[in-house]
Amino acid sequence: MNPHLVEQLLSCSVCLERYTRPKLLPCQHTFCQEPCLSSLVDQDAREVKCPECRGLHAIPREGVAGFPSNRTILGFLDISMGQISGQINIGLTCGSCGLEKELGTCHHCQNQLCNSCHRIHMERVRWDLRSLVSQLRRSIPKLSDALRSLEQRSASVRENGESVRAKIRHSTERHMAELKEREQALLLEVESMIWSSGRTLRSKQEDLELGLATVSSHCDCVNSSLAKNSSLPSTKLWQLYQQSKELIDQVRQLEKPQQERPQILTFVPSTDIYNNGINFGTVTWVIKDFTPSPIISSPLSSGQVVQRSYPRITSTPNSTEMYPPLPLINSSSLLLKAPTNIVTSRPQLGQRPNTLCPTDTPTLVIEPQDICNNLAGFRLTGRSLLLHYQEKGCMKRKIGSKGSDVGHFTWPRGVAATLEGELVVADSSNHRVQVFDRRGRFLRSFGSYGSAVGEFDCLAGVAVSNQGWIVTADRYNHRLQLFHSSGRFVRDFGREGSGDGQLSYPWGVAVDQLGLIYVCDKDNNRIQLFTPGGQFVRKFGCRGAGDGQLDQPHYVAVGPLNRVVVSDSGNHRIQIFDTSGRFLGKFGSEGTALGQFKYPRGVALDHEGNILVGDSGNNRVQLFQPDGTFLQAFGSWGTGNGQVKGLEGVAFCEGDIIVSDRENHRIQTF
Repeated sequence: MNPHLVEQLLSCSVCLERYTRPKLLPCQHTFCQEPCLSSLVDQDAREVKCPECRGLHAIPREGVAGFPSNRTILGFLDISMGQISGQINIGLTCGSCGLEKELGTCHHCQNQLCNSCHRIHMERVRWDLRSLVSQLRRSIPKLSDALRSLEQRSASVRENGESVRAKIRHSTERHMAELKEREQALLLEVESMIWSSGRTLRSKQEDLELGLATVSSHCDCVNSSLAKNSSLPSTKLWQLYQQSKELIDQVRQLEKPQQERPQILTFVPSTDIYNNGINFGTVTWVIKDFTPSPIISSPLSSGQVVQRSYPRITSTPNSTEMYPPLPLINSSSLLLKAPTNIVTSRPQLGQRPNTLCPTDTPTLVIEPQDICNNLAGFRLTGRSLLLHYQEKGCMKRKIGSKGSDVGHFTWPRGVAATLEGELVVADSSNHRVQVFDRRGRFLRSFGSYGSAVGEFDCLAGVAVSNQGWIVTADRYNHRLQLFHSSGRFVRDFGREGSGDGQLSYPWGVAVDQLGLIYVCDKDNNRIQLFTPGGQFVRKFGCRGAGDGQLDQPHYVAVGPLNRVVVSDSGNHRIQIFDTSGRFLGKFGSEGTALGQFKYPRGVALDHEGNILVGDSGNNRVQLFQPDGTFLQAFGSWGTGNGQVKGLEGVAFCEGDIIVSDRENHRIQTF
């Protein structure tokens, strides 16, 4: 028996000390007379409640001293703990040799052993430990080889990546050359058709000129004959009459081509080249051929199975398992998919093989496909893109007019384009968001006036994330609201104030590639960043006219290189920051010359970082290169096509420029 258990039996459960004058209650529970039982007495009821079983017992006339003493415990209390320990060990034998000796407990096996047997037992444990360490040491070279193999695989993957990049560039350049050849062929065809049409028109023109001269000459001849001789012979008169009739018939024949509907030359691009360009080639992992070892199957994202081999590394009777690196996954969804234009990994997340093969290096390959089916969504770059922008200025289409019906607007402000080409408009004074397709046809709307979730009070900016969420700046409710692409409310955050995460008349919003939300906190003269869940991340900017300072910032945009562009409206300029809020540059000043601004509003960036600015006070749109170099300007004050009154939001959409024409209550596309 353990001496600690004996000591526990001799301790009062109330004071947790050794019993002093132990008294036995009628319920057979024992407690110290003083101070334990005395403190539990109810003097009015003359009874005591047992702390163990909660039983009530009447107090004798003598008080708690009248309860009988526990003579068994009193007897144990008179014996010292040394004597008790000695009596407990009498009769115990060693678990190894079986002799009755002074025993101790082994921490390894929990057996009662004598000193000599314990020393022998510990020697065996040391020998087993040396054996385990020896096995571990024998596995070190194999682990080192595996490490070197991984380093070689890393170098091989980098070299493989460079090779595939070169193949992609070569394939793209080849198809671009084919497009150029097709361009030249089409231009020659246009020249041929224009020359042929011109020759036909010139022939008809010559016929008309000849007919005109003949008619004029005949008329002069007849008038002269009738004027000089009033009594012409009937034969002569009849001859002139017949000639006039024939000329009238000829004139009628010449007039017929002029009654035909005019034809114009037009170009109809192939729809395949625009709709299927996202399928231009596939980049994927494939497994090199090698001598099979143990086979492990790993399911592919398409449902097929590829067999992979890995040599087993062992260090003890149980094998030491080595895992290959985690597969590449799409970080936005954490699910493996198999689109045809992104890098994917065959094994699914969470299904890691349990052994390692240093030789099965996946090879990155590209599979170019037919040019007619794979250049959809082709985006201009470099000088071609700049030339494309320099041709802007002619209105392509317009959407809406003043009103509250669907498809109509009252003071539209922010605009944004989805990845599918849909157009999202903040219909500010109608307190709603309207969505249109790329042709300007109404699709859906959501929102109404109010301060509850999903309601707006004169919303301003609108942005669309890569996941399709619609972010809105609910201006007079001093908050941001997030919606699903269908218009279903997701969450809101922010309230009026100047502290971190608080807003004062938020205006423009933008979302970067990581999903972080940027908002122009207009009256606080700063930019704030939030996570999609609404947690405050950071802020930058303060009231002023210096570098990095802001005065009534209205709109913000985030570019492909994580450059943050802000329309510093009160300072009549554009400022550029990095995502940490560090000032990078600025351009523009107050004025009406090209490159100058008056209260700039909307800003947007294309895939190459070119900057689009809604120059509201000058009623025009200006385009700049990424370094701020002026590129193009178009628009003027008015209500006609291509004219604007009070620009607000601007956006790029598949090569088009979208403009929110606020005071004309419409959206224009250029």
